[in-house]
Amino acid sequence: MLVASRNDPVEEVVLINLLCRLGVSYHFENEIEERLNHIFEMQPDLAAEKDCDLYATAILFRVFRQHGFNVSSGVFNKFKDHDGNFKESLTSDARGMLSLYEATHLRVHGEDILEEALTFTTAHLKSMAAPNLDQNLAKHINDALEQPLHMGVPRIEAHKFISFYEHDDSKNDTLLKFAKLDFNRVQLLHQQELAYITRWDINCVSELPEYMKPLYGALLNLFDELNNELAEEGRSYSVSFTKDMMKGVVRAYFVEAQWFREGYVPPFDERMSNAIVTGTCFLDPAAAYIGLGDIAGIDAYEWLRSQPKIMTASFTLSRLIADLVSNKAEQERGHVASVVESYMKEYGTSGEETAEEFKKMIADGWKDINEECMRPTIVPMRLLNVIVNIARLVEVFYKKMDGVTNPEYLKDHVTKLFIDPILV
Repeated sequence: MLVASRNDPVEEVVLINLLCRLGVSYHFENEIEERLNHIFEMQPDLAAEKDCDLYATAILFRVFRQHGFNVSSGVFNKFKDHDGNFKESLTSDARGMLSLYEATHLRVHGEDILEEALTFTTAHLKSMAAPNLDQNLAKHINDALEQPLHMGVPRIEAHKFISFYEHDDSKNDTLLKFAKLDFNRVQLLHQQELAYITRWDINCVSELPEYMKPLYGALLNLFDELNNELAEEGRSYSVSFTKDMMKGVVRAYFVEAQWFREGYVPPFDERMSNAIVTGTCFLDPAAAYIGLGDIAGIDAYEWLRSQPKIMTASFTLSRLIADLVSNKAEQERGHVASVVESYMKEYGTSGEETAEEFKKMIADGWKDINEECMRPTIVPMRLLNVIVNIARLVEVFYKKMDGVTNPEYLKDHVTKLFIDPILV
């Protein structure tokens, strides 16, 4: 299908988008990279040249941006009227409006047209998802309004899209069956990994309290096992680096324990700098890179050590999201002052004012992330995606409540991802 679509670059990019949405694009990473490179080099203004409609234009923009190509947001100017507003006629095109809405989340700093498009599409899509619209498309729109694709966990988004695509009149049955079978195959792999993580050997460490023994023993065993395995590959430095990051997390926890005991409310910047560490800003990417093989060489770990902008942006917005949702419950049960408390004390703001400021900072954080994913990138996109996916995870975990403290909130996601296969 990829080969057959090469006569029409727009059709080809639309197919690539479909493969991504169905969660099977990882099978064709090299082919997709080669084709997008070729199309972008030959026709960088493809959407403008082809006189595409809103739906296709937004897909072209989003797919190229998602893969790091700096497509100009000016391509959407053709959908504005003489007064500089988006044309009202667009509001009758539900698929096009949804496509534009999803594209706006790839915006970077200074792209006012995408800010306008986000406001425009959000307002109209809410009224579109009404009884007179096809119910499958209406659900698809509501899902997107609740959780934009770009900020969602990829496997969860793939599951949702497979369900939508199954009821799409224009679906390709072969591709749909392939996506279902592949989702179930990956689910089996995840089940095997989860089973392995729970057959870990636990060493009793007599000096520790009972509740810490299983965790500490499991971590020691894991690091020892990884070190033995990776030493043969000449990559033991990755384990050593990750151990250091784990020690940093524990030290930062100790700082928070001291603050809590003393009743100290640190200034916002001081609180945030420590919260980023306890939020495992440096530990999570380091641990994830261990399993990525040679692509995560010593240069990748030195890059992490430099505290790149994408990493601080990802974990800053993650901490802001988490504390906005969990702050009230944490303070009621007794907890160190959150970044919310620190901000309110330092700047004299109310809870509502603080929430609004945090939302602006979160939006700016996503813009920083999007900018850092633009080509040319310092490290391969696969390494950047690890960090982006952590921000996505937090967006989902704390969408409506604290999913860490209240894991039952995530039960539906866990069931779909790791327990129930998709019916083929």
